[in-house]
Amino acid sequence: MHNPIRLSLGFELSDTVFSINANHIPVLCYKFDNMKKNIFITGVSSGIGLDASKLLLSKGFKVFGTVRSAEDKSRLNVELGDDFKALICDITDDEALVMCIDELKSNLNGELIYCLINNAGIATPGPLNMIDDDSFFHQMNVNLIATRKVTNHIIPIMDHTNMELDPRIIFISSISGIFAAPFNGPYCISKHALECMIDIYRRELKYMNIKVVGIQPGPIKTEIWRKTVGAFDKFKGGHFDMIIAKADKIIQNTEKTALNVNTVSRCILNIALSPNPKLRYMIRKNKTLFKIMSYYVPSKWLDILIWKNLGNKNPKKYRPV
Repeated sequence: MHNPIRLSLGFELSDTVFSINANHIPVLCYKFDNMKKNIFITGVSSGIGLDASKLLLSKGFKVFGTVRSAEDKSRLNVELGDDFKALICDITDDEALVMCIDELKSNLNGELIYCLINNAGIATPGPLNMIDDDSFFHQMNVNLIATRKVTNHIIPIMDHTNMELDPRIIFISSISGIFAAPFNGPYCISKHALECMIDIYRRELKYMNIKVVGIQPGPIKTEIWRKTVGAFDKFKGGHFDMIIAKADKIIQNTEKTALNVNTVSRCILNIALSPNPKLRYMIRKNKTLFKIMSYYVPSKWLDILIWKNLGNKNPKKYRPV
């Protein structure tokens, strides 16, 4: 028989469980018993969004998630159960986004959003000087401009008056927001800008009692790898043919060593439950070395290392996406 614990949060908690945080350290988690906190996630049809939805639902949260097709909506509503609601929305379509938010409000029935998870994103690899303007803008739109619009639509329906259980916004950023990787330009640029936007939102939304947290995953086993195989082929016939010839092999090598998607989901859960989450969580192997390389090694040295590695016949330690 469980012994519920009443905390200063204002509700009872029971079914104490252990989860694993991004550093593979057990953390104490709880299942909400007599209230369900509402979470809104963008991009839940697969990958991080889907896995995180399943984990959050298993811990007692109610989840609303965006998908882009009626087929995915029907599939997930059946698969994930009564506490999940799929909403059709292409976040880059302003009219569709407004309709999605209206549907969300209707389903909330006067309740508020506890946590927004900005997960939707795409990667557009290739030489920066050869990527067409429409593709470049679409990359910025999905990863930055539309993400800002989603955030600004959700903020008014967050419970920022609750001083005991702070609402929060989680942005799924990337280590590409720290390290400028060649042949991954649009993605890196979008994530660098997102990192700046995270800081600004955090410093401004403090006045609304909303916590803002960034997650910086490295390579994660998701559909992004399958989608980018062959993406470099259209750039053949120029100065970068040596790199393009290796691109798919590099992508496949990186996928083999990528972390499981549940490492990000567990981090999301930890942030959702923590009374005082960190400002950022980096999720990748060899984090310390990566931070040293990104922040302290002179750029000229990094350039030489990158060029040398890309010149190898089988550059396993560099990812173009």
